Amino acid sequence: MDIPSHYRQQYSPEDIQQRVQEMGKEITTWAKDVHDRTGQDVIGIPILRGGIFFFADLVRAVDTSIETSPVRTWGYQTDTKSLHDEMAVDLQGLQPEGRSILLVDDICDTGRTLLQLSKDLKAMGAIDVRSATLIRRDIDDTFFPEYTGFTYAGEEWFVGYGMEDNDRFRNLEGIYVIEKGA
Repeated sequence: MDIPSHYRQQYSPEDIQQRVQEMGKEITTWAKDVHDRTGQDVIGIPILRGGIFFFADLVRAVDTSIETSPVRTWGYQTDTKSLHDEMAVDLQGLQPEGRSILLVDDICDTGRTLLQLSKDLKAMGAIDVRSATLIRRDIDDTFFPEYTGFTYAGEEWFVGYGMEDNDRFRNLEGIYVIEKGA
């Protein structure tokens, strides 16, 4: 695939897979404990669209059963890469009452999506809601997912491994940053 010249690789496919495997081991410990205590599997919720790439690899790295139920959120305006004032959420009929939930997203910028979903799911009766993100920006300390692959201090826009550049290049195996001025 021809990768645009203004993309700079930040995380290689090998770096990503290594961190995903490590995170899978951490989550396995919790998920097995949940099953031992409740007899129920953790519900893994990928936040669509970008989170599906990370989610697929992550749940395969967990060494116990994970029930899945996708959720779709909208928080960015694609043409400007800016946050909407409001976030839309579609829980697609999820019944979280009495369950343990793992929210999985590709990136945590401010954490507002994960915070809102956590509040919504707890209000619907979830007993434990945890979050896993592949990348957490280290620019705001409002939210810390329980499981994080990489911490990144810059403000550059990411593309690849589920993250997009104006709906393009989600399918890159590595993660790139778009160099400023591009």
